[in-house]
Amino acid sequence: MKMMTVRIEPNSAQRRVIDQMIDANRLVYNGLVTACKLKYSKDGKLPSAFELSGLATKMRHNSPYLAFAHSATLNETAKRVYRACKKTLSNHRCESGVLMVECCQIIVHGPHFPRYRSAGSFNSYTYSSPRDFSVISRKGDGKPRRVLRLGKVPGLLRYYNQGTIIKGRMKTCTIKKKDMGRYSLYYAFIAIDDEPRHFVEPTGGPVGVDIGVSNIAALSDGTVFPNDRIFRKLSKKLARLQRKLAKSLYGSREYMGIQTSINHVYKKIRDHRKNKVETISAYIVNNHDVIGMEKLSVNTLRSISVSRQMTNGYNDASLGNLVKRIMDKASGAGRIVIMVDPKNTSQMCSQCGSMVKKDLKVRVHSCSFCGYTADRDVNAARNILIRALVKINGMDQPSRPPAWGE
Repeated sequence: MKMMTVRIEPNSAQRRVIDQMIDANRLVYNGLVTACKLKYSKDGKLPSAFELSGLATKMRHNSPYLAFAHSATLNETAKRVYRACKKTLSNHRCESGVLMVECCQIIVHGPHFPRYRSAGSFNSYTYSSPRDFSVISRKGDGKPRRVLRLGKVPGLLRYYNQGTIIKGRMKTCTIKKKDMGRYSLYYAFIAIDDEPRHFVEPTGGPVGVDIGVSNIAALSDGTVFPNDRIFRKLSKKLARLQRKLAKSLYGSREYMGIQTSINHVYKKIRDHRKNKVETISAYIVNNHDVIGMEKLSVNTLRSISVSRQMTNGYNDASLGNLVKRIMDKASGAGRIVIMVDPKNTSQMCSQCGSMVKKDLKVRVHSCSFCGYTADRDVNAARNILIRALVKINGMDQPSRPPAWGE
């Protein structure tokens, strides 16, 4: 399954229809959350996804405003409510009541449910079948152009991504609206059941990957992807715009213009981080067949941050997304990912196995026992590779490899 993201450009009439469809699905979402609360308080269990879909259909028949929405999108919203309720109930299972401890009264709340969505916090809906949407090729200016057809939306929508080849069967299409201040951007997320692909055999062999803040990723072969800290580069511009926003009148034309500029800066930061993650993960998966990584929690790393600058560095590195994308791409390409214990990977010498203690400020590993010198993160990546090879070979103790590069 592959997700293709394309930007669409609806005209004014199409925007009105899409906005009304989003709002109708929002109202159905809130109504179904209420129905789940009532059902759970009465019977102690949630209604099924089928029952929620039937209730969404009744709401559509009883309201002219909701009747305008596409029925398939309301069924997808019902499934969305069912999944959200199951998740919140499983994450917050507790008994309700009042507990008296000496002079204190402790109120234990009952089961948790998804929050109701306001007009600004619900911005998407989904077509569940290719019968309700399609990508159409037509000739324009002497060459074929692709456009998007959506159920209930009049006409054909301009489609920005013309170069990506669509191979496989389209499954679902999610339309999302992103508020930019004075205007909104619209995107279509098309899920494609793609055909199996034949990947080129990697040439780099096994590799260890160390992720961090100073270097987003360091590989055991010496390749390093530094963290360019895009947020720090744009922070002064962002602070200047936010000061101007604080001094302007809320809701005025000037206010909306400044808010649009701020949204553009944040979009640039998000796009830059995403591009780095995709580039690094693609390089690793395309060139290596066995990938060793540390089994660590990114939230734990963030919790030991010593300054706001370090926290922003974690955000720019997008370590959680990087690990997820490497694992996703590796599973699709038939690569092997091995998670190893991260303990002392930075402190241990990858050449002789001696412990060389150093704090975070020391960026160069220099072993006083064997004389081996390398970048701190590259040394850690080589230790990760050794542990991954030990794990995949089923050995108990690692045998020290020959000198790196020999």
